[in-house]
Amino acid sequence: GVDEAWCALEEMQQQGVTTDKYTVSRMLMKTVGDGRAKLNPPRVYRAIALVERFIEMQPKDVDEVLFNALLDTCCRLKDLSRLEATVNRMHEFKVAPSPVTLGSLSRPTAKQETSKKYCKSGQAGDIQKVLQVWSDMEKQRDQANAVTYGCMIDACVKCGHLEKAVEIFQGMRKAGKHRNTILYTTLIKGHGLDKDLSSALALFREMPLEGVPYNTITFNSILDACVKCGDLATAESLLREMTA
Repeated sequence: GVDEAWCALEEMQQQGVTTDKYTVSRMLMKTVGDGRAKLNPPRVYRAIALVERFIEMQPKDVDEVLFNALLDTCCRLKDLSRLEATVNRMHEFKVAPSPVTLGSLSRPTAKQETSKKYCKSGQAGDIQKVLQVWSDMEKQRDQANAVTYGCMIDACVKCGHLEKAVEIFQGMRKAGKHRNTILYTTLIKGHGLDKDLSSALALFREMPLEGVPYNTITFNSILDACVKCGDLATAESLLREMTA
């Protein structure tokens, strides 16, 4: 099993024997699992320590895949200080971030913590670090899909950086990658929080024109925007439209 593999790696490291980075990455991902089973922190931290020792012993073998596995593991553990240290090591080793890296930093930690908590923490997951990674991966953005962009827009909205969220969405529009219900809904929610009903309504009306379907969250977000802006008449009109 994977525990025996870690024991073997530890013994190899003690003897100064090198190993394969791809094997180490897969071992770490196997140890963390797919998120459905409860983590065993001592077991996972032991794995992290051995991976970090691998990085120290074989610095020329480290790559983005290995670092992304570490980032994902830190997210699942909700260990923001270690997450920050890993990001710093990526810079130290001049390993360029990818869309996967951004996804790890901007999505909820362990699929439970919100981007807003990232901001409040003031640590590894705060919006400034997400924006820094976004800036660093400028050349790789063409590889990013709607999920990666969605993570970024959601982080910006939840942390009060609506202007940046809109900027990213406009960039997606130019690339023809904007036709996605979640992206529109997230921005509608953001404009509602910003009490900008006209912009929220403009996006809502644009969706069918762009062939983007509504869902229940979209309807709830636009109605919530109306309520936040004190426009109950528009909310009632939209509600009649939805139930017609």
